[in-house]
Amino acid sequence: MKRRRIAIVGAGFSGAALAANLLKRGQAAPDVVLIERRQRFGPGLAYGGSDPGHLLNVRASNLGAFADKPEHFARWIGGDPTRFMPRTRFGKYIEQVLRRASSGWFGPRLTRVRDSVIACRRNGERWVLALGSGKSIEAEAVVIATGNPPPTAPTIFEQNGVPLIDPWDSVALARLPPGDVLLLGAGLTMVDVAVSLGRRRRKGLIFALSRRGLAPRGHLSSPAPATPAALDLPIPLSEALHEFRRDQRERVKRGEPWQFSIDRLRARSPELWQRLPLDAQLRFLRHLRVWWDVHRHRAAPEAASRVAELQAAGRLKVLAGEISSVEQEGRVFHLQHRQRGSFVRHKFDVVGIVNCTGAALDPWLSVDPFVRQLLDEGVARAHPNGLGFDVDPDGRVLSAEGAIQDNLFAIGPITQGAFWESTAVPEIRVRAAAIAMMLAPEA
Repeated sequence: MKRRRIAIVGAGFSGAALAANLLKRGQAAPDVVLIERRQRFGPGLAYGGSDPGHLLNVRASNLGAFADKPEHFARWIGGDPTRFMPRTRFGKYIEQVLRRASSGWFGPRLTRVRDSVIACRRNGERWVLALGSGKSIEAEAVVIATGNPPPTAPTIFEQNGVPLIDPWDSVALARLPPGDVLLLGAGLTMVDVAVSLGRRRRKGLIFALSRRGLAPRGHLSSPAPATPAALDLPIPLSEALHEFRRDQRERVKRGEPWQFSIDRLRARSPELWQRLPLDAQLRFLRHLRVWWDVHRHRAAPEAASRVAELQAAGRLKVLAGEISSVEQEGRVFHLQHRQRGSFVRHKFDVVGIVNCTGAALDPWLSVDPFVRQLLDEGVARAHPNGLGFDVDPDGRVLSAEGAIQDNLFAIGPITQGAFWESTAVPEIRVRAAAIAMMLAPEA
């Protein structure tokens, strides 16, 4: 019997985990075509760097690629499973997961294609993917696993033609001349870049700028003795926030770390998110998202400690507000910063500006020809809250008219609008297992 062919667009963790789950489906396992524009298959942008100082923000004990084996990565590395390992190590782990998932001569076949996808169109019962090289691939099903899109440049820098440095471009960061550096954004990407610059550069200040000037909090140095019970919350949003704060205050009084409260909420957050009406989701994104992000997406204790040391030494300054003007003179940028809630501006100069603003998840802002084709031809539609594509509860893509696209799925960050928790390994691997079961049901 001829095996079905499943094409996966993107070979970061989302695509690699799905491929591995499909290939282990036994007799039902299909052939898998994994398409990736980068050199390496598996690590993606998040885990494909080379700096050993960039640490994972989840303990090794909960980073396995398979939903039924959360300890798989911890066993692979050996030693203490509570450690926060280097991202580079996790990238190598995912590469090995892919290698081991390919069973031999008579089993399902994994084909790696190094190319970009520029279009996806239905042809009868199959889908046809057009590649940047001019070739095409047909498959019975397609899964979009394109990962986090690159950040967009803030308007003032784009309008003035100011070049911004990619935070993962280690060569460009190493070539920065002596002087101060500005990091746009104050999230986990900022933490990684600040740690790297703080280690490499002995002089000069590092400025980190975000609208509210909030940086990620740190994980506890030791894990919770047991998984905190899930927290249920009422709807509407205002009552949910009130109940969460009350619960958190009571637990802190009993001596529990605040991190436990966030972890209790995380266990239910996808369900709670889907219960929120659209207007409440939009209000959350406007007013509460930044507070959620800095408490939910925490830095490894070692990284948080290093950031605190840089701040205490006066080498890292986290600013709130915006850049109101920028001028380039040679290799120096003259900036004016307006403090949040103030009309006062102060001037400072930097020798480089690094874009750490995070993924631009609104697909209508994408410059990726693949994403644009899906939207322009109505194959997919943007989620109404502006975060990625609109999908049904099973992850199947919805067309411009809202129809379910059979055998066209999405997984990972591009589904954040629908599921909210869709960017971290524990949630992605559950989705990968579920989609694999739908695409390759056992007879």
